Amino acid sequence: MLSIGDLKKLRQAYSVRSHVSVDEVLRQIGDPTDEAIIDFAVELMSCSDRNIRVLALRVLEHYRGDRALQGLLAGLRDEKRRVCAAAIQACPNYLARETVAERLEEIVRDTALKRKLRQRALSMLAGNEGRLPGDLTKAAAAALRRLMAEREYRFAILCGLVRLDAAPRTVSLVSDFAASADERERRMAGRALRGERVIHIDRYAGDEAMHRRIMQTCDIAHGRMYYWLSREDIALRQAT
Repeated sequence: MLSIGDLKKLRQAYSVRSHVSVDEVLRQIGDPTDEAIIDFAVELMSCSDRNIRVLALRVLEHYRGDRALQGLLAGLRDEKRRVCAAAIQACPNYLARETVAERLEEIVRDTALKRKLRQRALSMLAGNEGRLPGDLTKAAAAALRRLMAEREYRFAILCGLVRLDAAPRTVSLVSDFAASADERERRMAGRALRGERVIHIDRYAGDEAMHRRIMQTCDIAHGRMYYWLSREDIALRQAT
């Protein structure tokens, strides 16, 4: 029978900094099936201790399926901000689900929630922080298109989209911005469609020469940390 301690070991094994593999931890805790792990984590979502609910979500983020989805949705509806934030972070494997994309959209629109939480939900839909690489899911693209109809969300959405891979659904949404009446939107979308991508300067924190070159020669996209870089240049850096 699984314990909370077992889930803590699993959560640590999933960390990129872990020195112990997930397979090794699974052997240590008795080789439970995925179904057993998911069922236990979902049951813990009814625990009164919010830290336990966060732990359950840290594990559920690595699974898929209808049963796991129940736990994630419980987290996305949790009244505790820390639990809801953990659920948003756990969404990448579930973004193809309409119920998840729609719940993230609801969080974005909920002005009673803290701004940071709403921004996290929007970033999960449109940004590249925490999302899996590749194109937007059909459900996420539909949620973003609805949000784009309201001016208050448009710039944040565009800032997220221009950081994503130039895949079909993403390009389709960016193309809508390229036809905008707003000059800033048109200019930003146009650069993305012509082969540039916005990156966070910290992406190259370990490459001093590249970091310096970006700051000295690349255009600032917005703020002080986001710069325009050609997709071809990014691909070359990744290949080396």
